[in-house]
Amino acid sequence: MAETITLWRPVGPEELALIEATGMRAFPPRLPEQPIFYPVTTRDYAVKIARD
Repeated sequence: MAETITLWRPVGPEELALIEATGMRAFPPRLPEQPIFYPVTTRDYAVKIARD
């Protein structure tokens, strides 16, 4: 059986509000300045990216 890996997606407050509006079920379309989906494998790194 394959191991489950949690991926974190750093988001700012505006994107988080859009996610919450979906009932935490979907990500909104990427913004023009977000050319790729950028998940990371650690929560700490996701927090750093979102904060910085």
